[in-house]
Amino acid sequence: MKLTNNYYPIILLKGMLMGIADLIPGVSGGTIALITGVYKDLISALNNISLKNIFKDLLKNFKSNKFDFLSVLGLGIILSIILFSKLILFLLENYNNQISSFFFGLIICSVYVLLKKVKPIKILDIILLLFSSFIIYQLLKINAFEKEIDITYIFMCGFLCSSAMILPGISGSYILLILGAYQFMLKKLNTVFLNDSDSHLYIIAFVLGAISGVLIFSRVIKWLFKNFENKTLIVMIGFILGSVTKIIPYNNKDQEIIGVYDFFVSDMSLIFWAFLGFSVIIILNTISKKNEIQ
Repeated sequence: MKLTNNYYPIILLKGMLMGIADLIPGVSGGTIALITGVYKDLISALNNISLKNIFKDLLKNFKSNKFDFLSVLGLGIILSIILFSKLILFLLENYNNQISSFFFGLIICSVYVLLKKVKPIKILDIILLLFSSFIIYQLLKINAFEKEIDITYIFMCGFLCSSAMILPGISGSYILLILGAYQFMLKKLNTVFLNDSDSHLYIIAFVLGAISGVLIFSRVIKWLFKNFENKTLIVMIGFILGSVTKIIPYNNKDQEIIGVYDFFVSDMSLIFWAFLGFSVIIILNTISKKNEIQ
């Protein structure tokens, strides 16, 4: 995809949405990238990162390597994390149901939009969709475990979370929850500018781990898209579908579908928030189609 000059603000907005998603357990930044049409460009740009491209041909091939795209998208992600970490923590503590409903609608719509891109859908595709949904559904049942948190552990958390950052359906924040480091890292983000704080050390360790993981996982995903594009997309849609019930804080832990139904019936205003999330994807998808030049 080539970018028009007036498309950079849209890329920045999509990056900010990815950043917000990565702050919320159960929602994946990779999901936002996929449903807003920037996923392939993200993977391609990450694969272009090498010592040669950075130190020798950085300015010469800046646009052809999609580093302009990656810079704007990355800026959006970083801005969201810096600007909205306190807000997200406040909203999760005080308006968790509304936030959950919004992202439920957003993800349900994303499955619909993405499935339209797979033509034709074959029997094997349906099997892959169901199988990948089941795998993620079971993975997200893992409970958090306790571990002493130090710099090395945070580096490994960053490495593991990086896969979630670029894999739709797997939330980086949820991985942090499982690893027992979510609240720890959120507090470090909110205290990074305080005097005598060691927060910056943990944030640097996490970022270095994340960068290492992203560079490795992005190459695997690019190979999969190159050789099995439709099947890879189907599996990723399955990942998203398998994660959708985990976004809703239902009470019925044994029967998720009934729990989700009861959640919305208990407060009909939550349907509005789900509809709002649904509408956001429709709008973003429409804007993307108008601004992309194939």
